[in-house]
Amino acid sequence: MICLDNRYSTTRAVVTENGNRHELLPNRAHRCHGGLRVRGYYKQKLHDKPLVTVITATLNRKDFLDETIQSVISQTYDNVEYIIVDGGSTDGTLDVIRKYDDKIDYWVSRPDNSMYEAINDGIRHSRGDIMAVLNSDDKYAGPEVIKQLAAYFQKYPEIDGVYGNLIRLYENHIRYKKLFQVNYKQYLTSRKGTFVPHSTLFVKRRLIERVGLYDARYRYASDYDFILRCLKCGTLRHIDRPITFFREHSKSITAIGNNITPETLTIVKEHNIDSLNKCYRFPMYAYLWTKYKLLNSLYSLHNKRHLSGKSQLFQGPLNC
Repeated sequence: MICLDNRYSTTRAVVTENGNRHELLPNRAHRCHGGLRVRGYYKQKLHDKPLVTVITATLNRKDFLDETIQSVISQTYDNVEYIIVDGGSTDGTLDVIRKYDDKIDYWVSRPDNSMYEAINDGIRHSRGDIMAVLNSDDKYAGPEVIKQLAAYFQKYPEIDGVYGNLIRLYENHIRYKKLFQVNYKQYLTSRKGTFVPHSTLFVKRRLIERVGLYDARYRYASDYDFILRCLKCGTLRHIDRPITFFREHSKSITAIGNNITPETLTIVKEHNIDSLNKCYRFPMYAYLWTKYKLLNSLYSLHNKRHLSGKSQLFQGPLNC
């Protein structure tokens, strides 16, 4: 047993009893694992504080992972479950993970075929009412993010998920990206995942149970397919706040555009984009991208004063 430090979002609401212990511990193939759960500590779903699960899939990201973990465990919300699934890193990533062994609910390291396979593994190990995926090179825009989004879900129980704005983090500068409300047909017509940033998405477990897990056939754009299914089968609402810092670097999936584009073309065909009337598709495509570019030109000018990226980026109550 360990002495839990209640300064962290992942250690303030734990119990030592679990009725489904055999379902939550890894099988024999997962020998490299750890975290609070392995030590006998578990999380509960509380009526006044829904359990929020954050999943990070990682592979050889030692340079960025520390900041990612810190942004989760430093949240002010009191009921966070944090799961990290590593794809068999060899660069020292596991040393970073082990440093936080008493603050992460569960982590496992084993080879996998893609980031999305790792995310699916994290979902299977999760217990949360609300789910989010935070990439191992990204971080939340402030310590109040999860607390305010959880309150928003409680205020509007009819919604199935929320997404928000993001901040692209480059080596020497940042760019603010403002999004807006889109529906299934608009998101399909856009042919890209830009308008619902995956790293800002929080969805209820009930929606995942309805639409299924990430399609592991896609190695680079499965999040686009997943969000399409969420928009088609559920209610997602845009929150006009920055939720995550999205790091741009040469090894990120988004930097490998040649791999993403063929998959997105396959995805839009599987979602039967050709069934949409051309009189709708082409004007809507032009409208969405023109709106996005104009909106962000103004948004970037307005937010230049926030160059430090402090928690002030996420303040004040969230309203419909």
